[in-house]
Amino acid sequence: MPLGVALLTWEFPPRIVGEMAYYTERLAKGLVEEKVDVTVVTFHDAPYLKEQFSDRLVVHRLPNPVGPHVSVVTWALSLTAEVQRILSNVRYDESRRIDLVDVHEWQFAVAAIGLKKALDLPFVLTLHSLEAHRSQSLSSPLSSCINGLEWLGASECELLLARSTWMKSEVERVHKLPTSKIRVVAQNHVPWLKQTLQAYRDAVDLTLQRAEKP
Repeated sequence: MPLGVALLTWEFPPRIVGEMAYYTERLAKGLVEEKVDVTVVTFHDAPYLKEQFSDRLVVHRLPNPVGPHVSVVTWALSLTAEVQRILSNVRYDESRRIDLVDVHEWQFAVAAIGLKKALDLPFVLTLHSLEAHRSQSLSSPLSSCINGLEWLGASECELLLARSTWMKSEVERVHKLPTSKIRVVAQNHVPWLKQTLQAYRDAVDLTLQRAEKP
């Protein structure tokens, strides 16, 4: 079955902050090779830019309409409406296929939840790290808020993709998610792309099954 996927990531080459940029680029290119339509929505510090690399790969680079920001939380939440607007336009105005959203990290989790509620778009959450590991104390207001948004995304997603078995166990411990909701997908393992695609299809199926229940 043909599949259309939107990748939401706050870094994507040439904007490289860390390893996630390379991960999402490799994922996007791998999905295209598997005949998946891929729409990437990402952030950059410049006017809006749409890049069409092929019939199957389109990248939307969004500036934040609000600034300056007192924290990364206000930055992420003020970008949420732009992410939702772009994907809504892609689905309705451009009629580009989007069956599922893959959210990388907590920054776009709220955007994905809104799209899920408004457009019946299921989403998976791919976690590369946890605020519990990045922060010295979750009791600080900023870290507590980020941890809460991370938990919200983990709770609302159809499936959560962890980068390693260790990360899976940490997500279970920190966010109290059931084991059945978490899949391990590691790019250093040969079948990682097929595992990712299977998780996507399973997430779509879970949504359809829920919709069919009386």
